[in-house]
Amino acid sequence: MNKKAKTNWTPSLEEFTGWYNIRDDYGDGHPVLRSKEPMPEFEHAEIFELYPKAAKWFDQLVTARPNIPFDPLVEPPFFVRSDADDRTLDIDADFSYLTVRLLRRIQKEFLGRYPLWRVILTGEQPSCSIVIYPTAIRFGNLPADVDPEHALRELVPRVLALRAARERPQREHISRLQRLLPGAVERIGDRPFLVCGMLGNYKGDYSRLTICLLIRGADSDAIDIDGPLGSPNDLLWCGSAFSVDAKGAIISYIHVPETALFCLARWLPLADYRGPLVVCRCLVRRR
Repeated sequence: MNKKAKTNWTPSLEEFTGWYNIRDDYGDGHPVLRSKEPMPEFEHAEIFELYPKAAKWFDQLVTARPNIPFDPLVEPPFFVRSDADDRTLDIDADFSYLTVRLLRRIQKEFLGRYPLWRVILTGEQPSCSIVIYPTAIRFGNLPADVDPEHALRELVPRVLALRAARERPQREHISRLQRLLPGAVERIGDRPFLVCGMLGNYKGDYSRLTICLLIRGADSDAIDIDGPLGSPNDLLWCGSAFSVDAKGAIISYIHVPETALFCLARWLPLADYRGPLVVCRCLVRRR
């Protein structure tokens, strides 16, 4: 296959916006790229069967790095998304794990079993994402014939820098929570909860405040915050909870184990709200 044909049939995300390997178009104006004709019909049962196998395969692809301090923002090295409208498997990837050998494994071992599919390793933006086809690997918007080692040396630092910039407001938010918690654990005493602070934004979103509620035990739903009767539904949001140890350190995020001594709930009122809020025991568990 010549270079022109390879570029046409295995495009980067910036070279092609449309559907991949479906038999008919969706009537939405987007083109369809097909790697063969005739193309079998694509049905949802196909992704329902593929997804659990793909999730398990990518979960075992690399070994998580040992002895790394807990970081609430760190995600799995590879996270397979469950949505698919065509034969494209979108994967949120930690680019610091990527090597040419690993990409070849995805191509030969995984796509070798599913040759009508392609894999996209999301790299913060299309110009940094890697598209893996059974016959080619496209590195961002670099030429189709780029040396893979050179491509990774160029893409990986760029993606990690973009990720750090995206996460900066969240990391600043977590840092402020971590500074509040040791003192809050000391002050809570025998009380079931303690309002331990308020932040002037929510992860950089200045339309929301953050009320920090330290709760004894693992049930972040045990204590509620209510606005006045008739207040709008968007007055208060509730963020995901953290579990907190006896020293006030955050030890897990979202999934709070039943053995946790404390949990931290974050309530997010509108920043321009001026009125009463009531902290109370939750009699009806939220769902």
